[in-house]
Amino acid sequence: MSFKFYSLVLFTLAWAVIVSCDDALTPKDFDEEQPYVQNLVVSPSDINFDPQLDGQKDTTLTFNITVDGFNFGVDSVPYYSIFVGNEDLPSLQRKFPVNFSPITTFQTSISIETNTINFENYTIIVSPTLSGSNTNYAQSIVKQTGVAINAPEILEVVNPDTIQRPAEGQTLVFFEAKVRDSDGQSNLDRVLIRIIDHEVGEAQGSPFEMFDDGSSNNDRVANDSLYTYSLPVTQTNNRPNRDFDIEYFAIDKSGLVSDTVRTTFSIRE
Repeated sequence: MSFKFYSLVLFTLAWAVIVSCDDALTPKDFDEEQPYVQNLVVSPSDINFDPQLDGQKDTTLTFNITVDGFNFGVDSVPYYSIFVGNEDLPSLQRKFPVNFSPITTFQTSISIETNTINFENYTIIVSPTLSGSNTNYAQSIVKQTGVAINAPEILEVVNPDTIQRPAEGQTLVFFEAKVRDSDGQSNLDRVLIRIIDHEVGEAQGSPFEMFDDGSSNNDRVANDSLYTYSLPVTQTNNRPNRDFDIEYFAIDKSGLVSDTVRTTFSIRE
């Protein structure tokens, strides 16, 4: 693979992080006088293995790829490159079959070995050549959701033991949980917290969802695996002193549940 195409790949993968909501894209500054490709379609567009139907096994994926080509000669074809995960070099790189039709649409099918427990991203890049300009390409990203075999883990939790009830206004109390999913962080579904009053039982609406999006519930940093729940504490004449049990746990998209980590928390007048 030439250095210029290698640069194209790195540029494309970096772009994919920024525009990950787009499954397929073509650069907007392509050179219309040179061969170029558009309208890339990859089927299936996503892969979801089912624990009951698929189980845990080696399997073969078949991708059907279709792309429109422009300014190609009668015997010239584009290349396709398949990158698995974050690899820098393609797992597979080949030419499309020759198409002599007046409307140049290139089609092919490719097979990739995987396992149903794997969580992967497949980046498919189609380009007129393997050298030259890093434009005129098309790209698609296919996400594979595997069968989870590992429950999430609560690595660490942090909350104050005791806080002073404010004389006026409110005080925010932060509850934080560091959570890991060995099958991939994207497999995490929810991180939850139970708040249980020693006198009256579990709080209404509990368990509450914790967030790692940098905004909800005053979470400070998005996607740092540190999930946050914030509880406002205000002045009250009703039971100013209260004691709570706190329980943290996480659930993945396959329904596997982490161990529960328990702490305590008190409010004092």
